[in-house]
Amino acid sequence: MFEENIKIIKQTFLEFQGSGMYIILFFISIIYIFIKEKDKKIKAFLIYFSIIILLITLNPIFNKLVGKILTDAVYWRVYWMLPLGTVIAYAGVKFIISMKGKTKQIVSTLAVIIVIMLSGKIIYNKDNYKKFNNLYKVPDEVLEVVEIIRQGDEENKKALTSEQLVPYIRQVDASIELAYRREPTGYQDNEYVRIMHSGISEDIVQMAFDNDCNYIVLDRGLVINVELHYFGFERIAETANFIIYRVMKGE
Repeated sequence: MFEENIKIIKQTFLEFQGSGMYIILFFISIIYIFIKEKDKKIKAFLIYFSIIILLITLNPIFNKLVGKILTDAVYWRVYWMLPLGTVIAYAGVKFIISMKGKTKQIVSTLAVIIVIMLSGKIIYNKDNYKKFNNLYKVPDEVLEVVEIIRQGDEENKKALTSEQLVPYIRQVDASIELAYRREPTGYQDNEYVRIMHSGISEDIVQMAFDNDCNYIVLDRGLVINVELHYFGFERIAETANFIIYRVMKGE
């Protein structure tokens, strides 16, 4: 009965967890605070509150009740209610204070810092940050694609685009809807991306129609079996790496 809800919970929790070890640190911190903390108010806030949030958010009944509002595209954000940073920081400080003598406290402080650092990876690296020349701080070609779509006279614009554009388009123009959301953990299992990479025009166009998309943006290097205009989409522009199609009038 709740198979789909359990699947959503599992998938979104893994997205929230990411590839780091902070969830494990969080649970270790909860156990440490439970054993060492004497103040019941602090325990109630850091431990019992966290457990209640987990019991609610990991409950398939709750997921089913809020499913129409918090879809699988955004459900992972409910886990932001968990006070991960606060709990880990408090446990770390309490551990440091428990050490007797300045030398031990300095060593334990360094140990806590190292554990926290090794539990994740620094986000300030070349994979996450690039130098751009526009105020939006997105690839310049994104602005070209957005401007082309903006020129259309449709009241509502929705695009089925390459996954390379998904994280950026709505940063530039939130009025342009997208067929699918960005995937922070990658697009390996994304059905939309799989079909677009297949190069089968009939499937790509059908997916666009199924999602009420009036624009399709394909990677320029993608080889498709038949031109999209045979299925109701006309080529209207090209950029260095993308080809933009628009649904033909009357389609």
